[in-house]
Amino acid sequence: MVCPVFQVTGRESLSARGRLHLLERLDPALASAAYAEILSQCLLCGACRSVCSRGLDPPDLFLAGRKRLVRRTGRQALLRAITRKALGNPALLATIASLGRPLLDRLPADSGLRLRLGLPAEGWHLSPALPETPEENAAQPPSAPALAFFPGCYATHLHREISDATKKIAARFTGTRPLKPEEQGCCGLAAENAGDSATAKRLARRNISAFAGNSLPILTSCASCYSQLRRYPELLADNPEWQAKAKAFADRLIEFSNFVAQAMAAEPAFSMPPLPTPRTVVYHDPCHLRFAANPITAAPREILRSIPGLHLTELANGSQCCGQGGLFHLAQPELAEKIRSRLLDQLAQAEPDLVTTTCSGCLIHIQQGLGHNPGHPEVQHLALLLAGFL
Repeated sequence: MVCPVFQVTGRESLSARGRLHLLERLDPALASAAYAEILSQCLLCGACRSVCSRGLDPPDLFLAGRKRLVRRTGRQALLRAITRKALGNPALLATIASLGRPLLDRLPADSGLRLRLGLPAEGWHLSPALPETPEENAAQPPSAPALAFFPGCYATHLHREISDATKKIAARFTGTRPLKPEEQGCCGLAAENAGDSATAKRLARRNISAFAGNSLPILTSCASCYSQLRRYPELLADNPEWQAKAKAFADRLIEFSNFVAQAMAAEPAFSMPPLPTPRTVVYHDPCHLRFAANPITAAPREILRSIPGLHLTELANGSQCCGQGGLFHLAQPELAEKIRSRLLDQLAQAEPDLVTTTCSGCLIHIQQGLGHNPGHPEVQHLALLLAGFL
């Protein structure tokens, strides 16, 4: 069984097959508390879709079932509701971030809240610090951007250095910094996964409109956001006008590691500078990329192998889910912890100096699991790692 939840519970009802069996026989709108809980105990990671012999899309069917649920499920319902409300309101989220960031910056290095939000420990550098060149500090002459940029909530409000690193990398390969429309907001993944399709559709329309003023390719540095943005044509399928706009929008999307790999390949003379000290790295595959219709797993590894002195190693049992799953870790903390523990055990065996990925949720969840113990590997976004070399 490929299902991460089944792997840690052994319960047939929590496998894709078990949930599909329930959906075929019972209307979720009439669900008991136990039935509703079973539907909520799914990461929607897509592992089952990738191996389904019947050609079904179980996550889509489970999402449809969640939309019909009338019962609240899982833990921390209030916190999840507040989180969805904030993510669904870009102005509110920006206000919260602007008020709270100075306080967050003053948190002690060992604060549990710092871990909860995926903030680095004080003085803990996530990427190789290289001196800025005079050209980087100088004002750039205005020039037409070659890309538009969707950073996602995490890089916009909590870890802005991910956004800055992505823009720096984009500028290195295109000659100009990307355009970042201010009207964009949350991708809507959390809302849709919770069954709130109305909010997810509203956010989709907002983002499509935000990027409608140009026809530039849209660079996306968060794997989960990229996955959700690609879903917009399906999400808006009930509205022909918006579905056509969503299709045009989705066709413009470029995932971060694919962009970098393609840009490096287009410059035969390009090479990464060597690391001063050899290090070992594990690349964590976000489920949203690993189980996509067109999986994105090779590009980030090609990039990491191109860095002299950086040794890429793989987990003994292959890529593992981290257990974050949008708001799954809030609704089902015990299951999320068990799934993450499997990954952490594999990381302990691999003994890397560094873990890197492109999913904001995975970053936070793995950081929380490892803590800020100096003996544990650093966890950082791929853009932060690469920005130190460019």
